[in-house]
Amino acid sequence: MRMLPRLVFLTAATLTLSACGASAASPDLSIPHPDDASKQVEYFLEQPAGHGPWPTMVLLHGHQEGSRPGGKDFVDWGVLKQMANRGYLAVSVSQPGYGNSSGPADFSGPSTQHAVSAVIAKLRADGLASRERLVIQGISRGALVAGLIAAQDPSISGLVLISGVYDVPAYVADSHAGVEKAAVIASIIAETGGMADALMARSLLRPDVAINASVLILNGAQDDRTDPDQARAFARHVARGGGNARAIIYADVGHRIPIDVRSKDIDSFIDGVLNAATACTARACS
Repeated sequence: MRMLPRLVFLTAATLTLSACGASAASPDLSIPHPDDASKQVEYFLEQPAGHGPWPTMVLLHGHQEGSRPGGKDFVDWGVLKQMANRGYLAVSVSQPGYGNSSGPADFSGPSTQHAVSAVIAKLRADGLASRERLVIQGISRGALVAGLIAAQDPSISGLVLISGVYDVPAYVADSHAGVEKAAVIASIIAETGGMADALMARSLLRPDVAINASVLILNGAQDDRTDPDQARAFARHVARGGGNARAIIYADVGHRIPIDVRSKDIDSFIDGVLNAATACTARACS
């Protein structure tokens, strides 16, 4: 079997919620990018039974090599269908530079944040996504995007952050980075320009960052790309600001956290935040 390139920062498929095979493709939708109407933002949508607005799950992929399918990974692995069957409006967004979303990629920067926020705003304006119950789950760079959006939007009710970076300047400054981490650092510098202000603007461990959402932070203790100490530090940061955060560090696990290890923690967290009972599959949930 051909090995994937070492630069892979995790595809959405390897770190999504449990899915059983492929599902029928959800519609490939798009909106103009709010910062540049000549560019588009691609997203995928699966609606539960009944009528909206529904409690909503927004799924953000990590870095992808090769064809960079973006949010379509969540469709192909059946994750959107699975979430809709649980009574949630399920949405995946292709970050700029991935899938059919216009680039360039900017490592969780303003263009990416604005693209995701614009999709959320449209779904709320269309009466599909709840204005009070919405969770964003992000993987790797998607975790950073999710946190940065929640720092600006107090209506976000929950975050699931998987194998993310939360103090970007400290991460880039690591002079002892191994091969895998060094490759990620190179990507960050290439996409942001590497200037101090650009790195700081992408950091969640800043005094002016406050998160109102409930936050679940997951990391592997043996992760060779991200630092579990940053996960712990971000949980403490949220708590000091009056928020509710929990960091779970899985022993003997690396960057790829197995689905069966993390799913029980993620599923119970999502259900607790969105508070959507099984009955929501047969009726509207606002």
